[in-house]
Amino acid sequence: MEDNLKDQSVWITWERQTRNRSASSYLDIPLFEIDHSRSTRIYRYFICSLKTVSIFFKKRPRFLFVQNPSVVLGVLAIFLKSLSRTTVIVDAHNSGIHGPENGNSLITKINKFIIKKADAVIVTNSHLASYVYSIGGTPIVLPDPLPQLSTCLNFEAGFANHNKLKVLCITSWSMDEPFLNLLEAASNFKQDIDFYFSGNYRKVKDEIPKTLQDNIKLLGFIDEKDFFHHLYTSDFCIDLTDRSDCMVCGAYESISAEKPIILSNTDVQKHYFSKGAVFCDNTSIGISNAIKIMAANHKQLKKEAEALRSEILQREENNKSIILRQIKNLKSKKSHN
Repeated sequence: MEDNLKDQSVWITWERQTRNRSASSYLDIPLFEIDHSRSTRIYRYFICSLKTVSIFFKKRPRFLFVQNPSVVLGVLAIFLKSLSRTTVIVDAHNSGIHGPENGNSLITKINKFIIKKADAVIVTNSHLASYVYSIGGTPIVLPDPLPQLSTCLNFEAGFANHNKLKVLCITSWSMDEPFLNLLEAASNFKQDIDFYFSGNYRKVKDEIPKTLQDNIKLLGFIDEKDFFHHLYTSDFCIDLTDRSDCMVCGAYESISAEKPIILSNTDVQKHYFSKGAVFCDNTSIGISNAIKIMAANHKQLKKEAEALRSEILQREENNKSIILRQIKNLKSKKSHN
């Protein structure tokens, strides 16, 4: 089954993103990253659509995996499905389920259309799966497989000892992230901890205080090598969200690097990241308290993160055959229609 899936499938995404790489690698599916994120929107949609159609008709896959967002890619996949016997499986991130943080009702309606028309929808947890099922979709639960970061292990060995703790705040500066509260909390530790914020902060620069404490470093957009450098040379990480059913990508990256992490206090994250994590309310006080706990216990929590990494890898190995069987059954259902 694994060989057949590899030979008869393609995974297409219109951005470079860790989950696509880890999930496609986990299922052993060829990944096509069509990235024109720096182009204008209209040109991006046109050229990405053109390349997607070209890949589809060149490979003629039995299984087409696509990411939502983009909704344009999702709709295009449903259209291609109508022209063929291809089974379409949509890997839906949170905004591909509930819509963007700004509450765009049109995008939400299109998401529901994609969920109903796709042969299956991959989600990260049972909460999202219940929602997909409730609106007529067929969910497959696949938490982000831990990304393969082994090639970056040499970063840690080359890092000089530092007198202050170093924290990587994994941020995309999106509306669901309490980044202002995190900045306020970080300013309380200027003598003891340096905070490095990833992500393109310039898109919310008008919301960020003009003057920040010296222990707060805004990295802006950095390439993968620099991101992993900061990940491996940090004492712990922080990745927060206001979404109650979101399992943040930074948690998987942190645990994969055997770094403890501070996460938002949600049921789905507490269940999955049961070791090596401190959970907090997303207020500045709640975040500050979590930082104090983490700073005092980060060595022990690092050991827990190491143990959790081993547990998750074993869990992934045990669940892989179940996921593949679910996909195979989708093929069987289609062949009997």
